Amino acid sequence: MFFVNGATYSSWTPRLPELQRELGISDAALGLTLVGMGLGGLAATSFSGWLVDRRGSRTTTLATSAAMSLWLPILGVAPTAVLVFAALLVLGALDGLTDVAMNSQAIELQGRSYRSIITRFHAVWSAGAVVGGLVASRAAAAKISLHAQLLVTGVLLAAVTVVASRSLLPDRRIADRPRPSRTEPLAPRRVLVALFLVGVAIALAELPPNDWSALLLSDRFDLSTGRAGLGFVAVAAGMLIGRVVGDRVTDALGLERTRRAGAALAATGVVIASTVPHPLGAGLGLFITGLGLASLFPLLFKAASDLTHGSHSGMASFSAGARLGFLAASPLMGLVAERTSIAVALVVVAGIAATVVALARLPRL
Repeated sequence: MFFVNGATYSSWTPRLPELQRELGISDAALGLTLVGMGLGGLAATSFSGWLVDRRGSRTTTLATSAAMSLWLPILGVAPTAVLVFAALLVLGALDGLTDVAMNSQAIELQGRSYRSIITRFHAVWSAGAVVGGLVASRAAAAKISLHAQLLVTGVLLAAVTVVASRSLLPDRRIADRPRPSRTEPLAPRRVLVALFLVGVAIALAELPPNDWSALLLSDRFDLSTGRAGLGFVAVAAGMLIGRVVGDRVTDALGLERTRRAGAALAATGVVIASTVPHPLGAGLGLFITGLGLASLFPLLFKAASDLTHGSHSGMASFSAGARLGFLAASPLMGLVAERTSIAVALVVVAGIAATVVALARLPRL
């Protein structure tokens, strides 16, 4: 499921330069168009915990993941920025629901293990993102239309979802769980607020290098869509490698040290990608950025579950903050890029946000 989610997201992102040209819109307008994904995700996350509690994480994951894949081809036929915005609104809502549901499955499996395994699930997401990004980049280079590529991709990913769902854990609705004792503390509001704010910062650090990496290389070095799209692949590859080794690093350093070190590394990578005057150097910076970002989301989902005693409220609060960050990231990038450049915007938005994550302190676990 994590693989399908990553591949669904990356199947269209590397082709943003091409989509922008076809729509004939500016960087600022593109940023506002991409808000649709974040807005839909934020709206859906507000009731995602409730839905998973009542319908079960398995049922929710299967339904929303399959629907998300099958919705993909709509992006390829939307002729205006307004319709692309509307298509992304639905896609973001489905992604927001899938995010909490599939992470609930991962957290339940993590609870059965004596060592950290949560980052490996997100490594599978990154593997899907790498594969989807490579397919999208090669399709662009081969002059295959976006609609044709997304149609084939969406059907294949929906089929994979159905097959993979057979291995999911059975649903555990809220009524199936033992009721907490009256003396068990509820999640303090300050914990939920802290998770929400860190979610905002992580999203602001993560979305721009992913969504705008192809645009960065195209803008700085005048590369074709097929080659510029490899910038997204560089970020995704860094995240994949970081997540493959992330659990071992977390076991050795602890959750908080791993989070801070990763955020600091991501900030460094953003500066390299935005300043080195050669596409290979910029690509290396994007790879380093992905390496640093790798463990942030999985570790915070784990922290959210721990801090709220396994309740979905913590994950939903963190995810809601992340969705708000995703909502704000694209228009911020577009507005800053319109007045300066994409490279400067990347440092201002993602670089500063990653630094904030590195310096932030969560309540003690």
